[in-house]
Amino acid sequence: MEITKTLQPGDMGTLNLLDTYGEQLVCVRYRSDEKSQKRYTTVELIVNEKPMQRRTPRYSVLIKIKFEETELRNRVKAAGARWNSQEKAWLMDYRLATKMKLKNRIIRKMIKTDD
Repeated sequence: MEITKTLQPGDMGTLNLLDTYGEQLVCVRYRSDEKSQKRYTTVELIVNEKPMQRRTPRYSVLIKIKFEETELRNRVKAAGARWNSQEKAWLMDYRLATKMKLKNRIIRKMIKTDD
């Protein structure tokens, strides 16, 4: 099925649907199906509206792991942590660090800016 036309509320071809759906109408699409030789009219509607919740900032933390703790180091690395050579510590998401029960190894918290 291929979209042949998309119309915004108020455009010619949407007035009838605008009367039916009012402010809930987002757009009207015309689709055609070559196989069945049919044309379809579809509507996109707003069905729920609520205020956006502010996202809590995600934190990265630096985790200290001793060189000889190879098993822990491999687990942390497999979970996506990155080695920070300047700090000589592992950088990972705070939530992941708490899930892995590494809170006591946190040496510094930083707000992530790449989200």
